[in-house]
Amino acid sequence: MLQLVSALLAGVLWAGGSMATPAADAAPAASSKRAKRPPPAAAPKAAAPSHAAAVAPAPAPLVSAANLDLERFMGLWYKVAKVEEPQDALRTRERYEFLQRYDGGVRVIATSYDPLSNRWDRRQDYMAPVDAKGAALSSHYQLPIPVHFSISRFGPFGVSYYVVALDPYYQWAMVAGPGPRSFSILSRRSELEPEMRTSLEQLATRQNLLKAALQWAGPDQESAPR
Repeated sequence: MLQLVSALLAGVLWAGGSMATPAADAAPAASSKRAKRPPPAAAPKAAAPSHAAAVAPAPAPLVSAANLDLERFMGLWYKVAKVEEPQDALRTRERYEFLQRYDGGVRVIATSYDPLSNRWDRRQDYMAPVDAKGAALSSHYQLPIPVHFSISRFGPFGVSYYVVALDPYYQWAMVAGPGPRSFSILSRRSELEPEMRTSLEQLATRQNLLKAALQWAGPDQESAPR
């Protein structure tokens, strides 16, 4: 009898152990069926900055006015660039003030600094537009460019200057003379930007006005005496 009871208990224990095993094995199966979380999405990469510099459009070539109105030409001008004869090459801080006279002529007040003598030079001349024969013009309005000016510096004897190019807004002018290779650029401002200098030099080159290298004036550091 004791053996029968032992046999029954052993069967019950075996059955219980075999039933518990699948439950224990079910946990991994359930966890294996759980959906895996996708990895976090990578942050979008910022667009790489473009290292190509924006190319600025080239400035339009300068053009000259076709005519000169003497009244608009009056006022203060600075000589910002020049090709001078040797005797005048060292002068600096040059400026010209044009004042119209009652008789139609022009009074010229020229001021410059001579570094050799360390002094300012100031002189006054008389200027008038003339025709090809040197006779004074009766009209000073809409003079065709180039305009021939005669400047009386030595009594009755005059020297010739020619306005060969002019800004339509009267902000710069190109003047040839009195020497065969003399050339200068006048401006309403004492200093010009590098881009403007380049454009003016290109215009002078296109018109074949330069007989030698153009010399640009330095900064206008000191005012001329009045």
